[in-house]
Amino acid sequence: MQKIIERVKQIVLKPRETWETISREEITVSGLLKEYLLPLVAVLTIADFLGKWIVGIRIPFAGVYRFSFGASLLNAILEYVLIIAGIWASGMVISLLAPNFGSTRDDVKGFKVAVYTYTPLLAAGVCLIIPSLAPLVTLAGLYGLYLLYIGLPIVMDTPKEKSLAYTIVVVVVIILVYVIVSSITGAVLGAFYHKGV
Repeated sequence: MQKIIERVKQIVLKPRETWETISREEITVSGLLKEYLLPLVAVLTIADFLGKWIVGIRIPFAGVYRFSFGASLLNAILEYVLIIAGIWASGMVISLLAPNFGSTRDDVKGFKVAVYTYTPLLAAGVCLIIPSLAPLVTLAGLYGLYLLYIGLPIVMDTPKEKSLAYTIVVVVVIILVYVIVSSITGAVLGAFYHKGV
């Protein structure tokens, strides 16, 4: 876990230098998934699970609502799977779009870009243990978009004149992934909320 914490600090505090290091690293998609992404997503989902179950969420004009253990656990499992699938899909889209922006298609590089773009959001996910701090997680996600802007041309070798357009297209994809994941988990939790489970 220390290695993950160190990489999170590096990508957040020294993004340009860290992207250069990342671009040279030899790693597979499954290696990056197991050694970095799975534990980092677990931090977010465990914090969210505890926050919804123990602390509860504030509902305007209704007070605080604590989800049952079952509802919180189901949300955490669903969220875990969907976030990983969403990041993987984002990486594949980055790779597929690469030739349109003067880069070479490379699934490993695309996955690297996606994983490290989502890193601030995932690391800030620890704040979800107190659900009212969720806006901080969103702000961290916005910082991730800045990391994308810096890292995409470095890792994917995108020409400078095409990197802004490439970044904008990838941002749209990431927003769509975020909306889909949020909608699905929200619908599941909403079903539990209305049933009072």
